[in-house]
Amino acid sequence: EDPALVRWAYARTQNVYPTFRPTPKTSFLGALFAIGPILFWVAAFKADRDRKERLIQEGKYKRPFSVF
Repeated sequence: EDPALVRWAYARTQNVYPTFRPTPKTSFLGALFAIGPILFWVAAFKADRDRKERLIQEGKYKRPFSVF
């Protein structure tokens, strides 16, 4: 057997993240990339909804036709 081939097969299957260590920085970045976009879109949709509601109350925006 070729030892280089054995090492390569081990590295491809068993040892996927040999140098990864969970640190406060990587934990923070993981949370930021996981929760950050969700919080961004929540804030964007809320701001748009609040803006439309303010325009409706001022009479500057007429609601589109709705069945309900």
